[in-house]
Amino acid sequence: MAKQYSTVSLAPEISDVESVEPDATTTDPSTSYEGAQDTSASNIASTGLKGAKQTSSELLPARKWTWSFTSSTTSSEKRASIAPTINPNVLFKRSPWTTEVLNLALGVGALVGIIAVLAYFNGQALPNWPYYITLNALVALLATIVSAAILVPVQSGLSQLKWIKYKSGRAPLVDFETFDEASRGSKGAFKLLGTRRGGLFGSFGATVAIVSLALGPFVQQIVEYRTRTVARPGLAIIPRALNYSGALPGISSSTGYVPILPMKSAVYNGLFAENNKPAASLPFTCPTGNCTWPAYDTLAICSECIDVSSVMERYCGPNETEEKQQNLDACGWRVPQGALLNSSTDVFSMTPFFPSPQGDMPYTTIMKLAFMGTESQSVANVLNPWALQCTLSFCVQTISSIIVTGDLVENVTHVIHNSTIVDMTSSELISARDRNSTGTTPSYPVYIDTPSKFPYQVSMGAKLALTGWFSTLFRAGSATRSASSYNRTISSANSDAVAVNLTVGISSGETFFDTDIVTAFYWNYYQYPNGIQLLLSDLATSMTVAMRSFTSGVQEVRGVAETMESYVHVRWAFLALPLAVVVSAALFLVCVIWRTKRVGCKAWKGSALAILRCGLDTAVSMSLTGIEDLNKAKGIAKDVRVKLDADDKGIWLRD
Repeated sequence: MAKQYSTVSLAPEISDVESVEPDATTTDPSTSYEGAQDTSASNIASTGLKGAKQTSSELLPARKWTWSFTSSTTSSEKRASIAPTINPNVLFKRSPWTTEVLNLALGVGALVGIIAVLAYFNGQALPNWPYYITLNALVALLATIVSAAILVPVQSGLSQLKWIKYKSGRAPLVDFETFDEASRGSKGAFKLLGTRRGGLFGSFGATVAIVSLALGPFVQQIVEYRTRTVARPGLAIIPRALNYSGALPGISSSTGYVPILPMKSAVYNGLFAENNKPAASLPFTCPTGNCTWPAYDTLAICSECIDVSSVMERYCGPNETEEKQQNLDACGWRVPQGALLNSSTDVFSMTPFFPSPQGDMPYTTIMKLAFMGTESQSVANVLNPWALQCTLSFCVQTISSIIVTGDLVENVTHVIHNSTIVDMTSSELISARDRNSTGTTPSYPVYIDTPSKFPYQVSMGAKLALTGWFSTLFRAGSATRSASSYNRTISSANSDAVAVNLTVGISSGETFFDTDIVTAFYWNYYQYPNGIQLLLSDLATSMTVAMRSFTSGVQEVRGVAETMESYVHVRWAFLALPLAVVVSAALFLVCVIWRTKRVGCKAWKGSALAILRCGLDTAVSMSLTGIEDLNKAKGIAKDVRVKLDADDKGIWLRD
């Protein structure tokens, strides 16, 4: 095989290889590469670096020095051996602004993270994270990352502006230090703004650096914690009565039944508690202290009073003498219903009426009470006769219940009565009784139909128990205000009588009461506006609570428990500053990079080696030589204007 030859062209510097080219054969093919290399190496070793250059010059008198050598390889093997090796560091050469761009990207990412977190939790309840980590802590961490990340490109940009300034033209030497201080902290940034030595870009960068200090507090203001009412359905429970059968057989009662003790307790509570909270004992469930229920129907006791003063007339007893009958002041008063005030000394009276078996009242009626008096509630010792007729009966009420801070408030929005009058002695009912019961008491209940067609029922035993007990408890009685009555001896037959020196409202003096029940109604009449109606309403409500609290015939009504919940409210307006700071930092970095390329300046930024590499020319250096006082040196530097320049000896800041 024929031998192939190639030439290697070298530059004057031994270490710099410029090209590899194919060439013709040399005139001295016996000269080998190894021999030439040994000669050059021996010359360099003997003469040093300068000697090496001289030797190389002697050996290479022309621009190119060609060595020829033989090769036994084929042409394809030779092409493969001289193929260039690609260095990946050259292809992917790192930009001098890579660090700044990456930090800016980190700041933008952290800001996007803040926005994403706030958008996710906006309007939601406060998150319950482990280790007592709060949403504010997470936002503050991201804000710190934003602040730290954007300061890197801002500080680098401020540092780079000094090189740009001196490359663009002459400037006071002291500005070098001003820019350097601005890149190191807010104090230098304020100084750069104050001295106005930074120009448009320097002032812009210093402003961004200063405003970024407020980024953390502004981000903290974005999150606000508010409270709201949250409804939790199904947690609230309140009972309603569908039927009532609370009664016990009792031979002591005229009707053969007596009420159960909870009902008796409710009656006494309604009459004598004087707390204006007759429904306070109703059992309910409200875990939050604030609950509401939809309107619901329940079996209840209703009270109603009407004024019958217009039908009052004077009454003188049949045994009175003709002289007393002609003296109207000695007579009493009466109403057609049968209630009486026996004499002028009777200032107040109560007369009960109960349904008869023959059906003289609606059969849902428990009793009626007629109240009469001779004094108004506002003027004392002036004759002003009045009369009220009040009814207590079973009914169905539509109730709206609400609990506010633990207190139950119920409003009756609708009432349904059954006004049917039933003759209990009729042959049809007696036949029905005989078919359904072996006793003498009818077994059919009192019922009240509603628009929903659901019958609310009261057992006949429960109704008879109340009627029998009330005939004893609410027996007729009066309040008499006279010395003879007050000094009357209380007999065993009237052991409930009360004689007191009582002052209530406009009423004052020694007063004799036949029963405690009369005393209670007398007190309420003089103590409160519409006092009798109020007391009967309390009695009815208390009895209704007892019916709704009974163990049978009761149904739970589910309601909504309302609780106060703290939630996150995002005030997006406070996000304007962080967004402006990040956008401004990015814009500032772009401007600095553009200016660097425009003026042809190296990206030395805040490099200490770059500062050490640049020297002061002789004239400038001599002006500062021997000055140890830094302030004096700064004063001189203000008057020295320099420019960044380069020559064959190096890079200089020269005058």
